[in-house]
Amino acid sequence: MNVKQLRYIAFALVAVAFCSCQKDPSTSDLNRDYLVYTAHDSGTDFSAIGTYYLPDSILIIGNSDKTEYWKDEDALAIVDAVASQMDNAGYTRIDEKETANVGLQLSYVRQVTYFVGYNNPYWWWYYPYYWAPGYWGNWIGWHYPYSVYYGYTAGSLLMEMLDLEADQETGRKLPVIWDSYIGGLLTSDSELNLQRTIDAVDQAFAQSPYLTK
Repeated sequence: MNVKQLRYIAFALVAVAFCSCQKDPSTSDLNRDYLVYTAHDSGTDFSAIGTYYLPDSILIIGNSDKTEYWKDEDALAIVDAVASQMDNAGYTRIDEKETANVGLQLSYVRQVTYFVGYNNPYWWWYYPYYWAPGYWGNWIGWHYPYSVYYGYTAGSLLMEMLDLEADQETGRKLPVIWDSYIGGLLTSDSELNLQRTIDAVDQAFAQSPYLTK
């Protein structure tokens, strides 16, 4: 299979995911104007989670050779929207990631297409310096308790919740207990793009009732 064919498949399978508790995405997970997909670890008791750490920037996944973070007013508006939803769900945001129960990382895909398979969602882990597991603690990689099969396209927002209280024994991977893929956000209007992104963040939490304590 050549690269061109792979790109077509990636586009066709945008946000198609398979997890242990749900074989096919529910049609309720799809918004008419943009696409919002969420998945979670069915073995996690979200009601037992109290605190979370959320960086004040969004990682850019693009074509740069250097790590890029999105930190302008629009980025902060998106971060604030996520924080507001977490607060409303009953969690408390704290400033010390070392003592938080969970961490939230936000990433924005710019100008590129990625295809992600079942066993190693982060095959682009080192391109370029994606959220490294070491940022969150003594971890060697990422662990998804559910299978993941995504196609990410330009203008996609990724949200992931990480279990920071998981056992950090040597060789362990950091569990991702909830994730959301949001696609179809780009239009020719930057203000509309921001509003669609915030609306999509709200939708991601709305279709994840298990997060509410």
